[in-house]
Amino acid sequence: MENKKIFRLDDFKIQIPQKRILHRLGYTAGVDPAVTAPIQDLLVEAKKSMRATIKPAAVYTILDYESTNKHPVFNEAEKVALCICTIGSELEQASTELIQNNEMLKGFILDSLGSEAAEEVAQESDRIITAKARVMQLWPSKRFSPGYGIWDIREQKYLFSLLPASDIGVRLSESFMMIPRKSVSFRINFYKDKTLSTRRFR
Repeated sequence: MENKKIFRLDDFKIQIPQKRILHRLGYTAGVDPAVTAPIQDLLVEAKKSMRATIKPAAVYTILDYESTNKHPVFNEAEKVALCICTIGSELEQASTELIQNNEMLKGFILDSLGSEAAEEVAQESDRIITAKARVMQLWPSKRFSPGYGIWDIREQKYLFSLLPASDIGVRLSESFMMIPRKSVSFRINFYKDKTLSTRRFR
């Protein structure tokens, strides 16, 4: 087993497009702005709460194929990047408190913002990792999380055995779900052969 290096990311600028969060709330493109006016006010408030409660962070490592557990999903990869990222637990707690206090809509909006923020952290981590792949003159795949296809959810345990998830406040439940819920784990395979990549390149 190689002496793996762990990378940590903390400098995330979370910018969630308004259209995306409205879509998550059930509003489609072209809706009358007057209909969403009350929601827009709640969104402004929720975004302030989001900024005060999220603590985005990620840890990742890049392994040679021979140092992985050689699961079939890693076949033909030259290297494999494994990553766990999160926005922390405070937003989830704030959202739960709102719901428990019968402020259901506010709680749902804040929870939805948290889901989008977690995805933003995953996307930014993805960009950083794929850039490293290209510096290595390798071709990165798309990111895939445990539970997708033949990569069983139980493979979460493998990721957590290699990455210091506790350093960013993430742990694994007995059912292999991450706590806090607003966390994302994934792999990116690095290939020598561009045609093996599932990602489009310009």
